[in-house]
Amino acid sequence: MTEQEFRRIVAKKIAYYRKLEGITQSQLAEILNYSDKSVSKWERGEGIPDAYVLSEIAAHFGVTLNDLTTEDEPKISGRFIKKREFVPYLSVGLVWLVAALVFFTLEIIPVDISREWLAFIYAIPAMFIVITVFSCLWYGNLARALSVSGIIWGGFCALIVTFPLAKVAFFLIPCAIFQILVILWFYMMFRTSSKNG
Repeated sequence: MTEQEFRRIVAKKIAYYRKLEGITQSQLAEILNYSDKSVSKWERGEGIPDAYVLSEIAAHFGVTLNDLTTEDEPKISGRFIKKREFVPYLSVGLVWLVAALVFFTLEIIPVDISREWLAFIYAIPAMFIVITVFSCLWYGNLARALSVSGIIWGGFCALIVTFPLAKVAFFLIPCAIFQILVILWFYMMFRTSSKNG
């Protein structure tokens, strides 16, 4: 293995575990008592931390030095798995909590709105936006494609109940076209990653 290949592997692994933890380069730099420029340089493969700092990075992420320095599939420690399971559910729950608060607030105020229930309909695309963020951080292309599709059709559902039926038909064609583009985009991404992998 050449030094350039080794730098590339370490750069990829540091960035992977940092993103998996959901922290910025600045936050990792602060944990390690280094500058964010150093972390950025490591993640670009332009430099490499010394052995002691590599061991500190591995300890922080709960992995071994071998996990950081080899081409092997990245291992996910138990704390990452718990975070990956808990945080998305909590975030989706918060979206629905906000929708419920909006609904009950509109019910309580003395203004006759009569469509307070739309708060729950608008929560559907908002929920899929949150899911898309976590799909991009922690999950693969299939989860991303499904969550983006959820945004498209959740938004379309919101349009159906908001506007008269005659105007909704106008939105169906752009939504369908956008869905086809999403499918083609993720198919292309899948094919590219299959060829590279």
